[in-house]
Amino acid sequence: MRRTVPVTLDVDSDDAVLLEDTVDEFLFAAQYVVDHAFQGEYVTTSKARLQDETYDEVRDQTPLNAGLVQNARNKAAEACKSVVERWKQGKKASKPTMTSPHVVYDHRTATFYDDHYDRWTG
Repeated sequence: MRRTVPVTLDVDSDDAVLLEDTVDEFLFAAQYVVDHAFQGEYVTTSKARLQDETYDEVRDQTPLNAGLVQNARNKAAEACKSVVERWKQGKKASKPTMTSPHVVYDHRTATFYDDHYDRWTG
């Protein structure tokens, strides 16, 4: 089962800067994948194909760990799939723009406890 849980973080100013940097890098990575998916004659929505075609470049251009790069790719692929589905229904939709400040953490990128979490860096 997958659950989305919004949390309020209590971080000092140094950690806040690191978190903001991580959010910026995550959004850059997701947008990079979206932009790549929209190149060519059709929109690529396959996570496997987007992984093969963008993973190395995103890792080279960001300090994100492997799990966060994969989560950014997943976020981008889902956004692209949503656009294609709207087109199939005859609705208008444009290329997604990743602007909402967020990062997708999961069991590969962080360990969650009752009162804190540990972010993985590798």
